[in-house]
Amino acid sequence: MQTEKISLVIFTCEGREHLIHDTLNTFKEACSYSFHQTILAIDGTISTPILDFVQPDLVVQSPVRKGYVHNILQALNAVETNYFFWLEDDWHFPVKIPVDHFQRLLGSPDVLQVVLSKFDLNNSFTEYEDNYYIQRDGFSANPGICKTALIKAGFERIKEAKKDQTTQLVGFETSLNEYAKANGLITLKYISDNKATVYHSGELESTAREYHMINSLNEAQSLINKQYISGFGFDKKIRARNKVSMLLKLWKATFLLSFRLWSFRDAYDFAFRIYLGSLKKFKN
Repeated sequence: MQTEKISLVIFTCEGREHLIHDTLNTFKEACSYSFHQTILAIDGTISTPILDFVQPDLVVQSPVRKGYVHNILQALNAVETNYFFWLEDDWHFPVKIPVDHFQRLLGSPDVLQVVLSKFDLNNSFTEYEDNYYIQRDGFSANPGICKTALIKAGFERIKEAKKDQTTQLVGFETSLNEYAKANGLITLKYISDNKATVYHSGELESTAREYHMINSLNEAQSLINKQYISGFGFDKKIRARNKVSMLLKLWKATFLLSFRLWSFRDAYDFAFRIYLGSLKKFKN
């Protein structure tokens, strides 16, 4: 069977380069495919040794951080192949990645992407074929192979979308979900022996959510370096009553999480990320 060439696109940003080593080391063990090109997309500045470690064919970079959405657009403009592997900097790969089978599934016109699953099999999954299940949302940023033209079209839709106060909390993933559903596109996730095929290793909220919002493409509407996702600006002092209210909410959330982690893998991982955040003294 004739197979398409695939590019590897690695996304990272300032302050997260320490995650790349484990991600790429385990990725190389899990994936033996020889990619057509490796693109490293950087939002902000990172240390030079990372470039030596990754050895990309091409680097696209915004020296001053403009947000993840801008970073993705830069990278997509550089992709020359019909397919590309979407790889963020904070994943661990426990199993082999069947790239050839992913490509076969992408031959179906309604399949937008085939990705690895960070969840074990459960009753909410809809089977597509053995070991492959239809993603509930139309798009996933999990590691996996995407159709370049369709992802580019989705991001063109994001570029053209209105951006005002009503879209402050609209992320690119939400927009791509809507695009996929409107066009009858699906994402398939790969599960091996009923188990997750990838694990998230990034610290909790190490990248503020405003960097993921579609408004980041509009300087006038972007909250980057202007406002926290809580809604308070950088110059806003948090009052005691706000802190007390947040403390009560935090206690409630922690209490619920302590029970859920016994039954749900995602809850355990969330708790683990909070613990990792504490080791960093909750600093970005």
